[in-house]
Order: sequence, then C-alpha cells, then structure tokens
Amino acid sequence: MKSLRKQGIILFTILALVLVACGGDAVEEEVVEETTPKVVETLDSPAVTTAQSVKTGVGVTSDPCPEAVGAFPTGADPTKGCIYLGLINDYTGPYGALGPALELGQRAFWLWANTAGGVGDYSVTIAEGGDAQYNPAKHLEVYNSMRNDVAALAMSLGTPQTLFILDELDKDDMIAAPMSWYSGYGFKNVDKGLIVEFGSSYCAQGMNALDWAIASLPVDIKTIGIIGNAGDYGGDWAKGVEAAAEANGVTVAWSYLPPATEFDVAQAVGLMVTQPVDAYFPALGPTAMAQVAGGAFQQGLTPIAMMAAPSFNDSFVREGFALAPLFTSGTMYVTAFTQPYEADTPGHAAMRATFDAVGQATGNLFVTAGWTSQYHLRDVLLAAIKGGDLTRAGIRRAAANVDVSSDQMMPIKNLGRDGGQTETYVGVPTADNLSGINTLAWPYTGPTAAARDWTAGPCS
Repeated sequence: MKSLRKQGIILFTILALVLVACGGDAVEEEVVEETTPKVVETLDSPAVTTAQSVKTGVGVTSDPCPEAVGAFPTGADPTKGCIYLGLINDYTGPYGALGPALELGQRAFWLWANTAGGVGDYSVTIAEGGDAQYNPAKHLEVYNSMRNDVAALAMSLGTPQTLFILDELDKDDMIAAPMSWYSGYGFKNVDKGLIVEFGSSYCAQGMNALDWAIASLPVDIKTIGIIGNAGDYGGDWAKGVEAAAEANGVTVAWSYLPPATEFDVAQAVGLMVTQPVDAYFPALGPTAMAQVAGGAFQQGLTPIAMMAAPSFNDSFVREGFALAPLFTSGTMYVTAFTQPYEADTPGHAAMRATFDAVGQATGNLFVTAGWTSQYHLRDVLLAAIKGGDLTRAGIRRAAANVDVSSDQMMPIKNLGRDGGQTETYVGVPTADNLSGINTLAWPYTGPTAAARDWTAGPCS
C-alpha cells in the first residue's frame, strides 16, 4: 500500500504538469455565492446557476476516494469527498477481448479528471468491475451486487443487457454510460433519460459505411451482405446499412442476423461463398470477425469489408497474427464513433499524456472508447453539483437537460433533445501505429444519414 501511495503522489504531480502542457479541460470548482441565487431553469443546468450546498445520496461520501483500485491509481484528492461509480463489464464472454481495454480507458479518464480538479468538491472513482459475461441475466446479477453502493454507472456493456436492467435502473434513478451505440439511446421514451449516450449510433454508422464506400472506393458496389446478431447491435447497424442500400439502389443479397447464441461462423462463410457480394458489412465481436474473414479468405474470397467498430481489434494487424496480411490488404475498413488514439484534439492529447504518465502503451480503439464515454458522464455530474443535488434523482434530472462536450473528441451534444449524432469515423487497418487504424474520413455524414429525420425515433 505504501508503494501505491507513492505512485499516486508521483502520478498526481506528473499529470498536473501534463494538463498545463496539453491544454485539456480543467474542471473548475464551483464558487459558492454568499446570497441565495435566483432559480432559473435552463438547458445547461438542472435548475440553478450556483448552489450554496449540495445534497448527496447513495455512492457519494465526504471521505476521500481510495488512492487506487486494484493496481490502477485514482488520482483522487485526499482533501475532497468521493463519488463512486459502478462498472458492468465483460471479461470472459464474447467481448472479453475488449472489456479490459474499455475499463483501462475509463479509469485513465478519471485519473486525469481527478488530477484536473475532479468535479466540484469531489473526486470520482470507479469501483471494482463486475463480469456480466455479456449475458442479460448475469448483467442484472452484477448490477444488484453494486446498486446500493454507487451514484451512477461508469459503464453498462451491451445493448440487450442494458435494456434488460433498464426498469431496475429506473427504480434506482441510476444513470449509466453505455458501452454500445444503439440508436434508441437518443430517445427518452426508450431509455427513460437514464443512458448517457455518446457518439453516433450503429444505425448512422451503417448508413455512413455504405455511403462512404460507394463514394470513395474504386469498386463498383452493387450487391452487399450484412452479418450481425439479431436483438443486438447488429440489428441497429443492419437497419442503417439497409437504408443506405435503398437510397443508393444497392441490392442486399443476404443478411445473416441470428441471435448471438446461435451465430454460426460456417453459415456466415457459406453465404459469402455461395452468394458472393461486392462488399459485406459485419457487426460482430472481434473473435467472430476474425473467424468469418479468415474462413472467406481460405475460400479465395476477399470482398470489401466495412466493419462496425466492435468487430475490429488492433491485434489483427500485429506481427504474428496469421490474418494480418488480409486486414492490411486494403479490403478491410473500420467505422467508429470518434477518431482513434493518434488524433489531433485536446482530448486525445490529454488521453495520450495520461497513458504515457502511467506507463501504458496501447492505442486500442476501445481504450479510446472507454475514455470518451466518461466525458458526458462527467458533465452530468458537474451539472448535478451546480444544481445542488448530487443524489441519484438529482443526477438523473441533470442528465435530462445539459449540454455535454468532450475536448473536441466528439461534437457538442444536448442530452435533453431527442435524436442522434451522425458524425462517423472511417479508417483503414495499418500496422504502422498504436491504434492499428489510419484515418480516411472524419467527421463523415453521408447523404442517407443527412436526409433522415433523427427525431422520428430509433432505427430498430
């Protein structure tokens, strides 16, 4: 414990210097006014501009946060109170390869944010994560184990899993940063105002993937296939791809969208072999993606692949991976909600500096996803403090009407308005950098997404 204390002090000092150098968003403490302020309802604050005192509830303590959770330092200020966040992850299920990277990005964000001043009179820490194995019933079990100890969830991984516990979140006034990009999260009648979404939806990304491919690639794309999981993110992605296909006069030759538990790699590859297409649009986990791409390659097939972000892992392009030549061949592309690790924004610079300070050398896209996901949650907590109510009900109210930003990693968003963002990243796999992706387009919104009324409701 002594070594962790020393490590935390050293990191706190290093990151304080890093913040000055990188120009990241320093979170300023609210100034307490001597007189009671006039109550003014606005979209960028819950109800008031400044509160004399802050009401607190579950998951908020006057005691300081721990110096570390596991081996990772929190950067917490020992003179401030603590806001505890829960974490529902996947360590051993189909997204187990991505879960640790997501968590690393989230913990690094709060290390940086705490060093920058935290949120008001509080530092923030993510408690030990729980392994839900990408299973809805297990997701609820993990949530039940932490629901009486945290103020909000730093992550709820998976669309069906998060929707499965939504009624319980509603009972508890528990907001959550999702780790999925379902288009329904942009609508209060779907997510009850509890899901603090970030980035473009799978549906928008699917639209943009096809529009970009048609406009940018030297391939005449007339027929396509779609691979994903019904009831999961593949369904939302498929709706976007299908909309763009209809708009562009492209034929969807086949869609393979079974439930995740029934996904059969051989059947997916069989469709590609028996009904060849010009391009296919996979929304899978990385293991299934490698198996499908590898199976098709063994049959001599290398059609254009426009991958949804969770399909890709930077390990695909590393030396020693058998399919690295395929993934770097110029036939595979990646779409995502923001730019990868190397991008030139203040947020990306702060992220890289933080990882340098803790000795981590990883540019995995899902490290960036984890980091990015916490910006909006931070802004909600700040709004709740500004309104003087840091109970879960107060945090929920703040999430319903606040502008959130992300040091230019994503466009500014208002969480109180129905709809969704459309800006999508497009990249190509490479072995030449830490993220494993070179940027081709950002922010890209194609004609299909631009023409859609995003206030009309979710895609799926």
